[in-house]
Amino acid sequence: MKAPRKKNAFPDTKVLTRIRETLSDPNYQGGNLALPQSASGPDRAKYQICQLIARYQREHGLLQKDIARQLGIDESRISDILRGRIEGFTLDRLIGYAEKLHPGLRVQVIAA
Repeated sequence: MKAPRKKNAFPDTKVLTRIRETLSDPNYQGGNLALPQSASGPDRAKYQICQLIARYQREHGLLQKDIARQLGIDESRISDILRGRIEGFTLDRLIGYAEKLHPGLRVQVIAA
């Protein structure tokens, strides 16, 4: 019989691997709670920039406080960005943050 799992225990490597594989699958249909399907074009752009910043954080192994320091903003603001909470940001402000992380960033607008 397995020992009971401690409350608030961090998931083991197997569980984390399964979660990463699921979320990394390009066909994952889990949806997104942060961005409704009916989101406007500017909101979609803001969300994509938040995702770009979150990917930068993951790829560089940065803590929230590290990336907040790089961008010159409060940790609470970077927390909102990393969680896709776009309502408190303008598109140009998010682009400015992304440019600090990705010098030479190009933003392209495509008519649907």
